[in-house]
Amino acid sequence: MTLHQLRIFETVARLGSFSRAAEELGISQPSVSIQIGDLERSLGVELFGQEGKRIHLSEAGRVL
Repeated sequence: MTLHQLRIFETVARLGSFSRAAEELGISQPSVSIQIGDLERSLGVELFGQEGKRIHLSEAGRVL
């Protein structure tokens, strides 16, 4: 887990969107997805769930 990954996680959680987080952070959307995936793998939990095109924090994401 890195500070960079936590900053990306916070931005995605706050904005509710990987693409809006990427825009705010000035990085690509695939980079956001990769960093969140790496963070989830390092923690061994899913941080976000998805319903259609909407994302939401999982229980583990709310704890983090």
